[in-house]
Amino acid sequence: MKLICFLAPLALALMIGCKAPEQQANQPESNPPTQPPTKPKVEPTKAKLTPGMEAALKAHEAGNYREAARLYTVELAAEEAKPAPIWVQLSYLHNQLGRALDYAGQYDKALEYFQKSLAIYLKQLGPEHPSVAISYNNMGAVHRKKGEYDKALEYYQKVLAIFLKKLGPDHPYVAISYNNIGFVHRKKGDNDKALEYYQKALAIKLKKLGPEHPSVAGSYHNMAFVYKAKKDLAKAKEYWEKAYAIRLKKLGPNHPNTKLVKGELDALKE
Repeated sequence: MKLICFLAPLALALMIGCKAPEQQANQPESNPPTQPPTKPKVEPTKAKLTPGMEAALKAHEAGNYREAARLYTVELAAEEAKPAPIWVQLSYLHNQLGRALDYAGQYDKALEYFQKSLAIYLKQLGPEHPSVAISYNNMGAVHRKKGEYDKALEYYQKVLAIFLKKLGPDHPYVAISYNNIGFVHRKKGDNDKALEYYQKALAIKLKKLGPEHPSVAGSYHNMAFVYKAKKDLAKAKEYWEKAYAIRLKKLGPNHPNTKLVKGELDALKE
């Protein structure tokens, strides 16, 4: 059996990578991909990846979310049937089953399993462990997809509070939290609040990643959408031009993310 960090499967993409969701459209960012550098109260913190869990991961990666959910359900039942179930296995399986159900559009069931995973993390690691923040982030994302924006903000704010305390104000994971909060405010139509949080995310990225990083372009892209919603087309054009310049240089003219921004700029000319 392979060992896998119980935070690793929560990720969809690196914030700093060129394929992060926020760089493709006006979207929230994914969860942090690896365990933040904090020491948990309880060891071990690695789940054993069984053949069934590996098959579930492959099904998920292939977009077969219902099959992934079925496989995780089988693995979870097997773990729960043991005389002494391992908490790391249980938290991992509940979370992964929640993710599969989330991707399958079964949001209420996904929340049910995310809640179970969260309860284990809270008991074993305490209320301020980054793994707890990841659970809150997963739950916030589901509420966002359901259009329950106030509930999403409630969870995203919990994520931010933990990351600020445990990782510091300039950590890239804090930038992810700011971006996600900004996105929800944008969906609520509160453009000024959205800009406030997008600007906070941008400040961290500029400091930590530099002015020409693709993730910085992602922030400019998101902010351009807000300015467009505010009918400030000149400002929207300014930020899309900044995003386009970075992506053209770093990703090339044929990259989908570069083409996406080019399309927005072309639309402004019509």
